[in-house]
Amino acid sequence: MSYYERVSADTYRPTQHVQGAWNDHEQHMSPVAGLITHAIDGHAHNPTVQMSRISFEILGLIPLADTTVVVETIRPGRTIELIEATAIIEDRPRIRARAWRLAISDDVADVAGVELPGMAGGPAQGAPYDPLTEWKGGFLASIETVALPGGRSGRRQVWARTPHPVVADESVSPTAAAIALVDLANGIATRVRPTDMMFPNVDLTIHLIRQPEPSWVGLDTSVSFGTNGLGLTSTTLSDESGPFGRAEQALTVRHFPR
Repeated sequence: MSYYERVSADTYRPTQHVQGAWNDHEQHMSPVAGLITHAIDGHAHNPTVQMSRISFEILGLIPLADTTVVVETIRPGRTIELIEATAIIEDRPRIRARAWRLAISDDVADVAGVELPGMAGGPAQGAPYDPLTEWKGGFLASIETVALPGGRSGRRQVWARTPHPVVADESVSPTAAAIALVDLANGIATRVRPTDMMFPNVDLTIHLIRQPEPSWVGLDTSVSFGTNGLGLTSTTLSDESGPFGRAEQALTVRHFPR
């Protein structure tokens, strides 16, 4: 089963694999981020540019219901484009995303270099890690995760993959497939248990230095809480060839309503 099924040109129906971790009736941000990326990939396709950054603003709870993704070009260009997508559910905008697409340059390999830290080992060096020991939901039940040795509260390295396509019967780019796993980061190195406090992210911003390879996504994640209710989940993103980008998530840290 896929995460979504297309029901019209721009509308998709989520399956139970999309179910969120905080509430049974919401979508997890990870698969819907992959869906939005897939919609952006299909908009005004230009083979001379590639996605460099995508940012998602989460405007509230994301209902587990039919999702319409409207995409438009904000800044057209031959070498630099800015694309905006809005996910509309139950007649309300729920997520707004903007993506920079920058020119592909095939003559800069001689200056390439990566300073991002790599994972401490590959998926084969990890031990099975079950996020359902802390969380719930159909999305977390749908993925395979392994954790590398040395993890602790607030800091952990996890490899993740899924056998399920983002959209049924549709080819999805490796970038969209990888982004469909990135929002996992805020749940793999928790500083406090999600049954004790709330710390949802209100955004997800991903910067890429290259397009990822299919299969495993490595999340080298640290979680920091300030003293006044603000938090930050920071992640280096890797595939089995090494780091391919960074992700940041702004958190609102607070106690459950009394």
